[in-house]
Amino acid sequence: MAALGNTILKYKSWLIAILVIAGTAQLSYTWYQNKNKPAVNVRTAAVERGDLISYVSATGTIKPVNSVDISSKITGLIRQVGVNENEQVTAGQVLAVLDDTHLRAMVMQAQSKLNNAAANLERLERLGASGAIALQQLDAARMEYEVARAACDDAVAQLGDTIIKAPISGTVIGKPIPAGQTVAPGISTPMVLMTIADMSKMQIETQVDESDIGKVVEGQQVTFTVDAYSGRTFTGTVSNISQKANIQQNVVYYPVIIDVDAAAGLKPTMTARVTIHAGEVKNALLVPLTVVKENKAGRYIQVLQDGQPQNVTVTTGLMGDDKVEVLSGLKDGDQLILPQAKTGPNNSGAARGMFGR
Repeated sequence: MAALGNTILKYKSWLIAILVIAGTAQLSYTWYQNKNKPAVNVRTAAVERGDLISYVSATGTIKPVNSVDISSKITGLIRQVGVNENEQVTAGQVLAVLDDTHLRAMVMQAQSKLNNAAANLERLERLGASGAIALQQLDAARMEYEVARAACDDAVAQLGDTIIKAPISGTVIGKPIPAGQTVAPGISTPMVLMTIADMSKMQIETQVDESDIGKVVEGQQVTFTVDAYSGRTFTGTVSNISQKANIQQNVVYYPVIIDVDAAAGLKPTMTARVTIHAGEVKNALLVPLTVVKENKAGRYIQVLQDGQPQNVTVTTGLMGDDKVEVLSGLKDGDQLILPQAKTGPNNSGAARGMFGR
């Protein structure tokens, strides 16, 4: 039995030695393979420093900042129109006059009733002072006087409304409604006699795609052109960004208002091709938009380190047409792994960055 035990122990020792030698050999082979692993064949480019300007382009419509549609407060026949298209007017100037024949008669009648009610009230007040009439009669006379006075005031106000005046100074836009027509007030869609606009202050109403609206803030400088003045560039400032979006053909847009600096020569409804100066950085680390990718952990860029691709988490800043600023994660000289060159008729071999470029 002792001899058998020694024999088994001897074989176990040999087996352990063989396993140790095999494991060491496998580790050495793996280390040798990794050490001599060939570098990945990829296209690279170095991180570069430079200046970057970001723009947002849009198309908008030029409109006066202050524009008023003139309508009548009462129903009546237009007797006279005192202004013409393109005429300059001042606030308070008479624009049109309605026929007031029947209203003058109403005022005379209402004034007569008011005079009678006043005289009756005065007489009853003297009698009431001596106790000759009941208090109820005096109260009724006072009510009659108040009703007559309100009716007279209303008739005088309507008579005054036959004279239509300009609420603001500006230019008559479009042809005014001609004399001889009957006009009437409207609650939802009043009849417009004419439009007056202050042409000295213009603005652009434009819409910015949701993919760009994050770059736009109030106060940014704007340049724009119009077809009417080829080669001329106008300037303005972003003054308002609406929080309410519009959806057009499944694309989300946000209305943006741009105040025009100098409106000379601009006309309402002109089409403006707008360039919003969204930002500028100098001597910044820049990379192509196509190399920036995104996963659940955030944005990252593949760089070549020791011949092997590595994912590096980055923080991006200002974005231009084809480059983006990198705020953290990269340093000068880092080698970026560029997307594969496009191959095939459908560019199936082309990689896309998170910006879809």
